Amino acid sequence: MIASSNNCPSWSTSSIAQACAITFQGNASNKLQQDAFFFLDNWYQEDLGMMAVTSAVVPFCLAVSDGVASSHHSQHCSKAVVKAIGRLWNDQKHICSDSIHQLINQTKHLSKRHGAAATLAMVACELNYDGIIKATITHVGDSRVYWLPKGTSQWQCLTRDHNLLNELIDQKAQEQGSQAKFADYNREGMAGSLYSITECFALTADDSYLSSEAPEDSSCQIDINSGDCILVCTDGIHDLVTSHEWQPISAKTDLQAWLINLKNQIYDSDGNAYDNGTAILVRFD
Repeated sequence: MIASSNNCPSWSTSSIAQACAITFQGNASNKLQQDAFFFLDNWYQEDLGMMAVTSAVVPFCLAVSDGVASSHHSQHCSKAVVKAIGRLWNDQKHICSDSIHQLINQTKHLSKRHGAAATLAMVACELNYDGIIKATITHVGDSRVYWLPKGTSQWQCLTRDHNLLNELIDQKAQEQGSQAKFADYNREGMAGSLYSITECFALTADDSYLSSEAPEDSSCQIDINSGDCILVCTDGIHDLVTSHEWQPISAKTDLQAWLINLKNQIYDSDGNAYDNGTAILVRFD
């Protein structure tokens, strides 16, 4: 795999987790790899790749970006998103959708790439003064972050997809004078027309970014305990193999083998890996 040449700032030498990533083109009908990801200190975009299990020191950042397949140039947008994350992270700046939006559009893009779009799911972990690991989850679109607390067998989705279906769920709840429950969101299974995303990053071909609005992100923060796991993934993962079907993880689980098994499940699914897939798995020590 080929990474960008950047250097991660030296904040800490204390390892708190083990992380691993897998990415594959799958059987995408456009025959393109439009996923990209940021792994600890570098960005990547490859047709097929597996990261070595790597010790993560605090603070660290993990992110995936999925190019929206409506454009044959969206791989350039997803790459621009993770490159922007790398630059912002290495500059020790706060990362939000607005700062990513500004960076990816400071460079004029070819007119044929105008409108190319991408999603984001990102986890940034830091150690608080009281010794508690805080994980900040930020996302735009339908890439997701899942959490598996130690001692449990069921993954919890921490992100609400920005898509038409979830907007309709909110609208119905509002009309009934109630509030939708989180369990009502993110219906799992192969995507349909109602899964069309409503928030994403997009490339512009001129100076129009100066007046364009950044996508509206959603964020939350959780406390992490030893033995917890987090998975950051594109929809080519969760659409084809739901979290209920993922294998359990223990302190002895081989993270590479777990991700390879997940990839095999996706190819064996009814959808036969019809989309690119990228997943980053982290287990906290």
